[in-house]
Amino acid sequence: MKKLNILALLVFVAGLVAVFTFDTATTRQIQARVMSLLSPFIHSSAAMEQAAADAVAPQINPAELKRENDDLRVQVERLRIIQQKHNQSIEEIAKLRQLIGFKQAAPFKMTAVKVIRRESSTWWNSLIIDKGSMDGIGTDSPVITSVGLVGKTSTLAPHMTKVILLTDEMCRVSAKVEGTLEQGILAGERAALEVRPELHLRFLSRNANINAGASVYSSGEGGVFPPGLLLGRVKRFENREISGEAIVEPAVDFSTLDYVFVIEMQAAEPAPEPPAQSANAKP
Repeated sequence: MKKLNILALLVFVAGLVAVFTFDTATTRQIQARVMSLLSPFIHSSAAMEQAAADAVAPQINPAELKRENDDLRVQVERLRIIQQKHNQSIEEIAKLRQLIGFKQAAPFKMTAVKVIRRESSTWWNSLIIDKGSMDGIGTDSPVITSVGLVGKTSTLAPHMTKVILLTDEMCRVSAKVEGTLEQGILAGERAALEVRPELHLRFLSRNANINAGASVYSSGEGGVFPPGLLLGRVKRFENREISGEAIVEPAVDFSTLDYVFVIEMQAAEPAPEPPAQSANAKP
């Protein structure tokens, strides 16, 4: 009997293999019927497995979930601040490299200084730098950037200096217009904080042929500013009653000044003394 049972089992298994292996219309019908008979057991088994998984899974605590969410937000904000500081450091390093390169290539002997104070009431008129008389800064020394002229030094303290900006009416520069023989005096104007001041190049020829966009440079007359410093570019030319006047847009962006340079002006050499006359020389 046992051998017959084994033989029957083998025949049954072979039949199942044949049914689920051969791709014929008959076998497909048999497979569909078998799956229909077994589907309740399959669904019951899947439901039991899901119930067991839900029973084993931990319950979510809303308070704990909120705390974890708040912690993640704090970490994200901290990373954002770190990224922002990193970007600022990169920009600062780039600015310092540019300043070093400009100082090395400039034909002047200069001192790098940092802008440490600006007031809203005098935003377009003056600023304070972090070096003064004890650091070798003198009065009426030109202050520049890699772009052009910023202004000149004024009141000195041991380690601070007030700088009069080019946009102030008290800073006057002898200037010339590129590509012409026109020369005049460039000065700023008193302006409110929200108004970007313009520069006025006065005492030009009344019918001067000056085109918009022409560059304006310092001429070197007067001895305060060396020649060749870029001051700005002509916006328009206007005829006045006696002379002509050019409205000039400053080359420097005075709203974003962080580091500037003070040019060390060379003192004029004293005139040679006349030779002493001999006591026996005749008058």
